[in-house]
Amino acid sequence: MSLLVSTSVSSHRDKMILILLLITTISCVCAGKNVVKVKQTDYQAEENDSVTLEWTFTTRSDKSPNLLMILCKLVTDHRVSVVYRLHDGVEVPESQDEQFSGRVQCDRDVLREGQLRLHVSRLRTEDSGQYKCVVRTRYGQSADKCRLNVTATVAQEHTTTTVTPEPLGQERFYNLLGALIMTAVIILVITLWVAAAAAGWTVANVVIRVIVVIAVVVYSIAVATVTAPAMAVLVLALGGSTLLAVFVALLIYCMCRCWVRGQERQQQQLQKVVTIENSD
Repeated sequence: MSLLVSTSVSSHRDKMILILLLITTISCVCAGKNVVKVKQTDYQAEENDSVTLEWTFTTRSDKSPNLLMILCKLVTDHRVSVVYRLHDGVEVPESQDEQFSGRVQCDRDVLREGQLRLHVSRLRTEDSGQYKCVVRTRYGQSADKCRLNVTATVAQEHTTTTVTPEPLGQERFYNLLGALIMTAVIILVITLWVAAAAAGWTVANVVIRVIVVIAVVVYSIAVATVTAPAMAVLVLALGGSTLLAVFVALLIYCMCRCWVRGQERQQQQLQKVVTIENSD
């Protein structure tokens, strides 16, 4: 009788232990199930900007991340590209697609807290698509996805060219220098003209007159075609000076010719007087 009672008690105890173990296992599995969830389902960005894609997953901060495995991919209608991969806590850059080479960084400091942050820089329009991250921990494997839309930047239709204007003082210096040179040339030409006229050098007189006429024509054309206000003032001043010099030269020429003719008349009168006296 005691043996039967002992056997019954032992059987009942074994059942209770099995039930407790089953309950403990189920509770551990349920409490430790890995859940990956994206923080934002849609992202909008422009070309050449940066964006941070974020996920959360189930983990414990006191556990080593060496058992953590992460695989993030870009899924489009044309292809599937590996964006980021972490195997047993170690990044695997060689498995990354060339499209994202050097442009993706993972914030490793927050992985212990169950946060996955991918920073994608220098965005391109071909980066648009669905980003799916698969995370596997000691609690299991799970995944979630989000969508990124990268729009192209609008190119500027007109480019503005900045032209540095010439300093005003330097422009005035050049204008003054040109005016002085041209004035000196004009004075020289007029002097030669007057001297040639007074001396009776017909050929030189004609050549100098031709030079003056050409100068007046050139100044007239320059006044009609010049566009810069400062140069227009300069050309007008030189043109007016030239015309004034021509008028003064003509006046001097006439006065000189009159004086020469007066001297010639006096010489003729003296000769007549001398001739008359000699005849007497």
